[in-house]
Amino acid sequence: MTPRARGLLGGLVRYGLVGVANAATYYGVYLLAHRHAGYLVAHVVGLGVAMVVSFLLNCRFTFRVRPTWTRLLLYPASQAVNIVATTVGVVALVHLGVGERLAPLLAAALAVPVSFLAARFVITRAPDGPTPPVLAPDAPTGPIPLGGR
Repeated sequence: MTPRARGLLGGLVRYGLVGVANAATYYGVYLLAHRHAGYLVAHVVGLGVAMVVSFLLNCRFTFRVRPTWTRLLLYPASQAVNIVATTVGVVALVHLGVGERLAPLLAAALAVPVSFLAARFVITRAPDGPTPPVLAPDAPTGPIPLGGR
């Protein structure tokens, strides 16, 4: 196995572990919020908290990058990819004869690599900080001193 493939596989495993932690976070927050609010409010609060926790864990643990506001604002796009992939998967699996109770579980499992790649793209490709200035053609080359970085 190549180092790149090993790195992708390790990231996928870490992403799965974050997914388990994310599900536990969602459910724990849901149960706590449900004591004080209706199920729909508890669901929305649980999703919000779980998404932020998932983002932070994926930045630090899965992809090993610094969390930024830009990355946080782009992160829900990767979750939208997951929603589309699981929805298409459920419909396709049911159409192929898989039971309606089993199809969502299989679709979720099949969507993990797709959602991993989407999250990886959003988190690792988002700008890490301010956009560097455009240099004039005759400007000196080499590293730009950035101060305390």
